[in-house]
Amino acid sequence: MARDVQSVFERKETKYRLSADQYRAILDALEGRLAPDAYGSTVVKSAYFDTEQRDMVARSLEKPFYKEKLRVRGYGIVGKDDTVFVEIKKKYDGVVYKRRIGMSYAAARAYLDGMPYEKACRAFPAKGESQTTCASHEEEVQVAHEVDALASRWGALSASVVTSCVRTAYGPIGEDGYGCSGEDGLRITFDSSLAYCDLRAKRRASSFLPLIGPEEVIMEIKVRGSYPKWLADVLAQCNAYPCSFSKYGEAYKRCMQRCSKPVDGKREAVAVCA
Repeated sequence: MARDVQSVFERKETKYRLSADQYRAILDALEGRLAPDAYGSTVVKSAYFDTEQRDMVARSLEKPFYKEKLRVRGYGIVGKDDTVFVEIKKKYDGVVYKRRIGMSYAAARAYLDGMPYEKACRAFPAKGESQTTCASHEEEVQVAHEVDALASRWGALSASVVTSCVRTAYGPIGEDGYGCSGEDGLRITFDSSLAYCDLRAKRRASSFLPLIGPEEVIMEIKVRGSYPKWLADVLAQCNAYPCSFSKYGEAYKRCMQRCSKPVDGKREAVAVCA
């Protein structure tokens, strides 16, 4: 795993639930300004961890001044030595802070099952990384301490829900023609085919269940400062307005509607590559 992967993010993130017409209009407006990044459209799967009673997500839905989540996120088809990210996502006074550790999928499973972070990384190095270089990055070691502290605050955590989507990320056009991060951190993602799987259901569904309509798209604008004027104008012209939408929060509501039953378990990283 390359060590130039960013581990810490601080920015404003605003979501919009778009109809098919709004989505097409916004894509037309982005042409010549922003472009998809080099990854193109990618399947993103996230396993969220919570207490037995799902206290973390329940508190988050109360819209407190501060809230946090713990998840494991993988991109595309993930094998045991491919890199996934163990992430803490915090929101304080409207600003999102994301702290993450990149490690192999096997290491993430071992770590969240109770093995110390550095030991797990050395036992299961990611592709292209040796046992001697794994877990040596100071910033990621610090994030691991924060993950451990979060688990200590909330008590025993286990995999609760897995969400899936197809994501395309746009950024200012770079010299290679792909989207990149601009000086203001502007990045726009479009998530389609949103679905979830309740890992604690009495009878787990054999497939993911939809979270939004088949033609709907969740757009998220990530930026460190204010929107550029052209983007604000596009949103106004499309009648696109911010909304409160959390993949895990929405999945939790569906789980409760389906009368899911919580089960005991360790903090295990399951179903990210299912």
